[in-house]
Amino acid sequence: MIKIEYKNILPQACFDNSMTARWGYLPMAVKDFAFDTGKIFQLPVGAEAFGNNGSITSHSSREHYEKAQSLMRDVLKMAHERGIRMAMGFEFGVIPPEYFSLNVAGDCFYWAGESNMIPNPKSQIAAEIHYAAIDDILNTYPDIDYIWMWLNEHSFMGVDVQKALRDKPFARAYQENQALFKEAADSSARFVGVWALEYMKLTYKHLKSKGSRAKLILGGWGGGHQLPSLLKGLDRALPQDIIFSCLNPDLGKSPQPDFLEEIARTRSVWAVPWLEGDHQLWHFQPRVNMMREQVKLAAEQNLDGVIAIHWRTEEPRFNFRTFAHFASDKGTDESVDQLYDRYLTEEFGEEAAKEMTPLLARMDREQIQWNVPSPEFYAYTPEWGLLDENNVRIRQELVSSGESLLKKLRGEKRENLKRFIAMFRFELLLGEVDRAMMPAFILKKKEVQGEKINGSQEYMDAYRLLVSAPVKEMFDTYMERVHSRGELGVLSSLNQRVWREYNDLKIYLENKIKEK
Repeated sequence: MIKIEYKNILPQACFDNSMTARWGYLPMAVKDFAFDTGKIFQLPVGAEAFGNNGSITSHSSREHYEKAQSLMRDVLKMAHERGIRMAMGFEFGVIPPEYFSLNVAGDCFYWAGESNMIPNPKSQIAAEIHYAAIDDILNTYPDIDYIWMWLNEHSFMGVDVQKALRDKPFARAYQENQALFKEAADSSARFVGVWALEYMKLTYKHLKSKGSRAKLILGGWGGGHQLPSLLKGLDRALPQDIIFSCLNPDLGKSPQPDFLEEIARTRSVWAVPWLEGDHQLWHFQPRVNMMREQVKLAAEQNLDGVIAIHWRTEEPRFNFRTFAHFASDKGTDESVDQLYDRYLTEEFGEEAAKEMTPLLARMDREQIQWNVPSPEFYAYTPEWGLLDENNVRIRQELVSSGESLLKKLRGEKRENLKRFIAMFRFELLLGEVDRAMMPAFILKKKEVQGEKINGSQEYMDAYRLLVSAPVKEMFDTYMERVHSRGELGVLSSLNQRVWREYNDLKIYLENKIKEK
């Protein structure tokens, strides 16, 4: 999407697919997917993975970039044809590893951290790499409306501030600007504030020098140790035509902070609610009440706008409709129950709305599903998807209600309801599969940690439970959910994670039983 080419270095990059190994995924070709699930993936000729067509048909880094950028130019064109403005950007100060071999006269342009190398914005190399990324956006997408700079989520763990301040140019910037960040908790946070300020100044000046009409946005994560503690300091220092935005805290469970109202008196500020959290991307996440409250709060705070983030399209659609409803009509005040009643009536009919609205509204308000994990940013373990009694019960009630209603429906409403309750059936089956895998997983973990396993019976018991898991039924049920490429993405994820782990545990137990 963005090509950072500098000094003839072109980093390797592509849109992820089922044969790449990042974010806790292990590679798997579609032909190796469980049971018959691979048959519904319509792949281009010669492709073996599921993913973006450009990603799975390219043969070089440059071809990956060309196809990805061609796609994103089409996205920008489609957005403008529909009257939608579009932003593009990146986490500033996060650069590909290929560049860390560069130096100027033997002088490093970065500081070492625990999770990354942190470029020094006062270094010529760091500035030029930053400009290369911005220039690629401006050259590739000349009609882009906004350039969105994001404060990195985790980079600064382990940075030695005192060592970093041995760099004289940055030390001068720190001494001149640290007092701006009086809300920051400590010297490390003030260091990040000054670092972010220097990068934003570089960006602002560079856009002006290029004559770009794109507006600049600052964004970041909403945790207390992340962007919120720095926003007031950055507000004091940066030009007023830079838009401020910030993800709502706690994966979107908490609303935007109150002090945004103060900043919004003198600059444009956007809140960023989450239509869904990435800690539960295999699960239904009812957030109608959150969207209602957070968008209404943004209006009360006189913020100029709200932007919603999401990964999937089908699952959070009620949340998105609520977000759009309150964003476009500040005067509306419908309750959560009224909203669900309207959505369910339109999709499944009046009787379904009467039966299911109380269940979904309670699930939404109480957020009883909040701690059910399926965090796509980690490697899979069978703890994912384990349901407590309350979560099992409400899903069983939704499935039971839905199945009785299916007998009375025909046509589109029946198909809509069938897909909807398949989601809850899948979640129940995933919980059963996880429980059946846990003993084998625990045995393997104990062995890795050097604990002794007494006798073969534990292996036999774990094996019997494992092979009783309703794995095929779980996959068949999720197949009923597939309505778009979004659901295909989750189906690919289930294969790459659950199916692979299930087979690894099965082979592990079979080998152990043979040894005994």
